[in-house]
Amino acid sequence: CLFAFVGGPSAATRRGALVARPVGVDYLLRNGPKDADPPLVDPTAASGAIHEVTFKKRPFGIKRYAPGKDGTGAVVMATTEKSRYPGDPQGQAVVAGVQPGWVVKTVNGDDVTRVRFEDIMESLDDEVLDPVEALSLNLKEAGTPFDFKDGSHKVDTSYGAAGESSFQFGGGNKVELPITIQYQEM
Repeated sequence: CLFAFVGGPSAATRRGALVARPVGVDYLLRNGPKDADPPLVDPTAASGAIHEVTFKKRPFGIKRYAPGKDGTGAVVMATTEKSRYPGDPQGQAVVAGVQPGWVVKTVNGDDVTRVRFEDIMESLDDEVLDPVEALSLNLKEAGTPFDFKDGSHKVDTSYGAAGESSFQFGGGNKVELPITIQYQEM
């Protein structure tokens, strides 16, 4: 018996088709598009209030960014919910009031709304790994099997060390701290 469904492609299929530029598989698994995400926006069309934030430590506390609709620019998709302690680097964004949907307008005074998403992510170097993700990466690096019932198989360790991306950016253009970012509301 063969089942078929009538209608257009699923939201997941449409969402995957909108990724304009390739990014690393590891990054996409942790931070890629989600089914509940709103449609991608044009970062150059942002016209709301501008908010300037200076970050003194990494990570800033922005859990996830998304590219603009043509693969350029960056939009905040999720931030950490709260600061864990005074001076918590991962609480900087929430303390400063950064909100999902805000466009990254400038980085240290340079307009980045037309810069490739990958280049912005490389320069910010702002990826937050939650404890479960960090443990998972450490287990992979150590070659620890994930199925603890079956100890007879070997784990593939052909990927890089924990925390390494499978996507190779060009040139290591990480911006030095402190970083001043202007966000603009849509």
